[in-house]
Order: sequence, then C-alpha cells, then structure tokens
Amino acid sequence: MQICKNAVKTPVDQLTKEPEYHNVKWGIAGRSEKKLNILLKELSELKIRTSSIVVIKCDINNQTELRNATGRTKILINCTGPHSILGEAVIKSCIETRTHYVDISAEIPQIFNAFRNNHNAAEEGNVLIVPSCGLASIPSAAGLMFLQNQFKDIPDVVDCYFRFDIPRRSYAPIGQHCLVHSGTWESLVFVLQDLPKYLNLKKETFPEPLVYEPIELKRSFFHRHSGEVWFPYPGPDEDLIEMSQRYVSDKYEQKPIRFRSFCTVPKFYHFLIIPPMYMYYYLCRFEWFRKMLCKHPKVFTAGYMSRQGPSEVSRMNTKYTLTMTGKSWDSNVKNYEHDPKKSLTVKVSGTDPGYYTTAMCLIISAMTILRESDKMPKGGVLMPAAAFQNTNLVENLMKHKMEFEVVTK
Repeated sequence: MQICKNAVKTPVDQLTKEPEYHNVKWGIAGRSEKKLNILLKELSELKIRTSSIVVIKCDINNQTELRNATGRTKILINCTGPHSILGEAVIKSCIETRTHYVDISAEIPQIFNAFRNNHNAAEEGNVLIVPSCGLASIPSAAGLMFLQNQFKDIPDVVDCYFRFDIPRRSYAPIGQHCLVHSGTWESLVFVLQDLPKYLNLKKETFPEPLVYEPIELKRSFFHRHSGEVWFPYPGPDEDLIEMSQRYVSDKYEQKPIRFRSFCTVPKFYHFLIIPPMYMYYYLCRFEWFRKMLCKHPKVFTAGYMSRQGPSEVSRMNTKYTLTMTGKSWDSNVKNYEHDPKKSLTVKVSGTDPGYYTTAMCLIISAMTILRESDKMPKGGVLMPAAAFQNTNLVENLMKHKMEFEVVTK
C-alpha cells in the first residue's frame, strides 16, 4: 500500500504494532522529496521502523512517474485533495495498472464523475475503485450493514441522524480551537462550484427515483426529532448510499432501501451558519469569490476552519454519533403513517472524526480489499456500502475505537 500524506501517521502507528499487519509491505508516495523525508522522520519518532518503507517520488502530472507508482502496489490509498483536481488522473492510472484504489473524498460531484467516467473500465479490468472511505462515508455504510444484520431483513426506510459533539471551547473558535483544517474547506469550495453540474448529471444518469417515497414519510427542511431540530445532512452519505442501493438492486435484485440522513448543531445560534452557506453556493459561480474563500478560510467560516487545523486536545474531545432507525411495512400497506410492522434503532459512535476516524476507516477499507476481495465484487467504481456489504468491515472497525450498538428493537 502507499500512504501519500502524514494524515494517517496516527493509525499507521497503531496498525504497524499489531501482529496481523506485520506482513504488510507499504510505502509512501508524493511530489516533494523534502516532505516525504519529513514524514519518514515523524514515523521514526513514533518508533516505527522506516528502513522497509518504500519511498516513491511521484508527480501526478507526470504520467510516467504516476504509472510507476500505481504499478508497484496492489492497492493505493489516495490522501491528496481536493480530489476534483487530484483524483481523476490517479484513478485512471490505477485502472491501467490493475491497482485497487481507495480515497477520502467527500466531493460528491467528483465522485459521481469518477463513476460515470471509469466504472465500466474498472469493472472490465477487475479493479476496485472505492471512493469516500473516511468519515464520509464509512460510518454510515458500516452502520447500515450493522443495522441490516441486526434487522434480519431489508428495511424499507432508514433514517440516519448524524450528530457532532464538539468541546465547549470550540463553540466560539479562537486560536487552535477551530474544528477543521482549511484543506477540507477548499474541497467544499469545489463542491459548491460543481454542485449545479452534478445535479444535472445525476438527473441525466438516473432519470427515475430509486424508490417511491410516500408523502407521509417526507420531511420538511427543518423537523423535530427526539426534542431537537434537524435538517438534511450536507455530506455525500445519502447520495452514496443511494448509488450503492442502485448497484445491489441491479446486480443482486435486492430490494433497495430509502436512506435519508439528517444532522443538527450543538447550539441554536449555530443555525446562523446555514444562510451564509447558501449565499456561498451562489457566489461560488464566480472565480474571484472562490479564490477569496480559499485564501481566507478563517474569515469566511468565523474561525471554525483554519490553516493551522484543530489542536490534538480539540480533536480528541470531538465526538460523533450516528443514530440509525430502520423500518419496514407490510407490502400491501397504503398509509405509511401507521406503525411499521418492524423497527430497529442502532447507534454508531467514535472520537476525532476528522483525523483518527477518517484515517482508520481509510486503512481498514484498504486492508479489507486486500484480504477479503473474494467476498467483494470483482471490479468497478463502487461506493462503500456496496463494495463492503459482505465483508467483515464492521467487525474490523469495532476493533479500532468505532462502537456499534443496538438501541431499541
């Protein structure tokens, strides 16, 4: 495997100390030899033996170097970003060299383009391209897998309530009390820029809805649940689960699930973030405004994102919880306001979502492909819920600080 940035050095420290990973040979690749050497030094300070780590200098704009890098490994972990700029070339090279691929992209326009442009070639070449293997969208995919296993059936609808619990010092971020590094903000700017094109492409590619949504189940933009106000989760998880459901429905004739995701904010005044984001969405059509957003992340996010990133204390005190409720009704039901014949709620939770959890999900996804490929589709650009549905992904995540529990039956 090739780990391309120091974002994963914390889980690498843990994984390299576990006996089951000792036989895995891995390397690092990047454009800057200076930064690669800095990463090696940081790894050695973690008491990791660096003499066996393969180091490859690779500029993705150089096709020869890129093919050399992708051709030397069984699976490539792409930690670069924004993926709208740095993803497509790496994916195409992996397909050409028959190398499996995972990344941490949450950029839904880029993910959808990767699917449209590369799915058939990856499927024909028996190459697995699995994007969005970080916080987006492994917890939601694994949670859905866990829910289905406990449900003992396929639910008609799954509602996912995504909650972040941030430390109090980050309610009004000052200094390193921010929540997210500016690199994530830059990726979001690209998403806002490309979102109109994505919506048109999605409608063109999938003109018919996956499943019919009864009017009784529709939600307003803001709705109350468990005493709190919720709104549609802005991450890519809902769209990626839908793409996974389309795949399993087509390939295995499995009943598709209507998956919906929502989120809330810690304090009521945090809802004030929503109007500016709508304004940014429209203004991102102008290049000058996109440049301003990327140049001054701290200003345009009220300090929640910065180039310094959050402190380790802030990271470790940030928690996340996904509460997922699956429901099913009799096939002949006409009014979905009636109680379902079956309902089950599960919870997925963990710590440090942006760093430790993202990196751990990424590495475990890659290791799952290496070790359980016989339980997975042979190839294609597949979303995590479709790629990993028959694997031991949930069990492996449980071993690394992600908790799964049944709340109500």
